[in-house]
Amino acid sequence: MVEIIVCFKHVVDESELKVDRANNKINFEGAKTKISDDDKNAIEEAVRLKEKNGGTVIGLCLGKADARKSVKEALAMGCDKARLLSDPAFQDGDAIRTAYVLSQAIKRIGKYDIIITATGTTDVYSGIVGPALAEFLEIPQATFVSKVALAGDKVTLDRLMEEGVETVECDLPLLIAVAREINQPRFPTLIQIMSAGKKEVVEWKASDLGIEASTVGKNGSLVQVTSTQVPKSARKKILFEGSASESSERLADALLKEGVVN
Repeated sequence: MVEIIVCFKHVVDESELKVDRANNKINFEGAKTKISDDDKNAIEEAVRLKEKNGGTVIGLCLGKADARKSVKEALAMGCDKARLLSDPAFQDGDAIRTAYVLSQAIKRIGKYDIIITATGTTDVYSGIVGPALAEFLEIPQATFVSKVALAGDKVTLDRLMEEGVETVECDLPLLIAVAREINQPRFPTLIQIMSAGKKEVVEWKASDLGIEASTVGKNGSLVQVTSTQVPKSARKKILFEGSASESSERLADALLKEGVVN
């Protein structure tokens, strides 16, 4: 039996975003939201470990009230319970403050063997929350994990490295930040979606976790996002005239000069 907590984020669907070329900014208006794609891999791995070894999976999500739909989806994917951390005080916090809030929620949950996160989320992909969370909880961590094998109170992990795969053995409790290559997330069936409505969802605010509002969210963060802009992609529109061979030579020279090829 293994007690697992999986953390996931409610994000804007990047495929729904539009670009306002007039001011070179992203238009978020009307965009739908979802569970971060990478976090679905984390949920899937948590559920697979439970199915193979027995136990319980608790989903943990920090977000606004509309994040409840992502919580319900996580329950439909196989989480047994869920905790939604929703408080205006939590909003616009940097990665460290987010990790701190999650750590306080996990301390309130109490018992756990494994905490699973994604390596990063599709909206920011800082890669900081998982490692920072492990530091706050003072437990070991393993990142970029592509395979998990649990045996008793030890777990064997494959980690994706730049030039190969590293296999490590760790004791529990442990935080695992999974890579998207670890699995293919399932699509919940209609029955699973319906049964998710009967599962427990508890909503916690800052006061429930003993957190002073001024220490989290935007007010407590050292990093502030001042703007989100789209990279400029204007074309030079250089036209080469002449025969095919002449134009090819000029194109090759231009590409070399610009550093596109070498």
